[in-house]
Amino acid sequence: MLGFFKYSRFKLRDHRGFCVPKGPDFPSSRKYTYKLQGSSLSFRAPTQIHIGRPGSEQLTSKWKVDDLKDLSPHDTETYNHTWYGRAIFQRKYALYGPWFTGEMAEAGCNLAAVAPKKLNTDINFLHPRAFESALSGYLTADFGYQQDDAGVADYCGPLQWQPIKRLPVPAVRFMVKSEDWSHRAILYCFPISKNRILIFNFYFDQRISGNFAEMDAAISPKPAMELIDNIINSVEFVPSPELEKNLAELRTSCPNLAVSDTFPPLKWPATVDKTGLNIVELRSKQRKALAS
Repeated sequence: MLGFFKYSRFKLRDHRGFCVPKGPDFPSSRKYTYKLQGSSLSFRAPTQIHIGRPGSEQLTSKWKVDDLKDLSPHDTETYNHTWYGRAIFQRKYALYGPWFTGEMAEAGCNLAAVAPKKLNTDINFLHPRAFESALSGYLTADFGYQQDDAGVADYCGPLQWQPIKRLPVPAVRFMVKSEDWSHRAILYCFPISKNRILIFNFYFDQRISGNFAEMDAAISPKPAMELIDNIINSVEFVPSPELEKNLAELRTSCPNLAVSDTFPPLKWPATVDKTGLNIVELRSKQRKALAS
């Protein structure tokens, strides 16, 4: 009960010195389970009540079973709508400073299934190299085309590439960041079929100006990162019988389904062609045209 009063949204004074904000309680988190194309996805995430804030900050899909045939350009914003998506889950979390210093940071989680608008049936996202190629296209369509007036990319990524080997499918975690926009996104991605990829897109922001080093020196990112880590570590994926069969067939030619141990940042700014998969590097004139 004391924590409720010590850490609250009400701001009556300014905080001085280094702050370690407090986020939602993860041990009491609810477990969410969805059937996606016959396979089972489950994870845990807290629910945080935001009094006087938009209800759109919280999305819990009412459906629990979806074949993911009907994707929409409105559920994922990408370059020229080259990728479509299906929003599944969304949360925004406030992290509060002590004793009426108010909200000091925010963390968020967005979960969606995605696929190129023009799907190539010859490509199998379950293959780790095809999965990496698809991720490169998706990231470029989501982040890579954005640039400043001088033609310099707004974002850099993927960074801190970390293969995840505890799932039965290729999986990876990494970061995409923008110093200009003071934005850091942590993505956790894996294919759930030959033609669909699941994207957990997390972020955290501190309520202070400056570069990342200055913000981290004033407001600790550790509580937000621990929340993100806990959600990621809670993810479980159980393949359907059909997916198990597809994976078994794939292992005959590709015994190791893990993604590459390392993956360099992509050359941005860039766009993608109409397939959403092939990256198109921009020359000087193209950069100026895109920025205008």
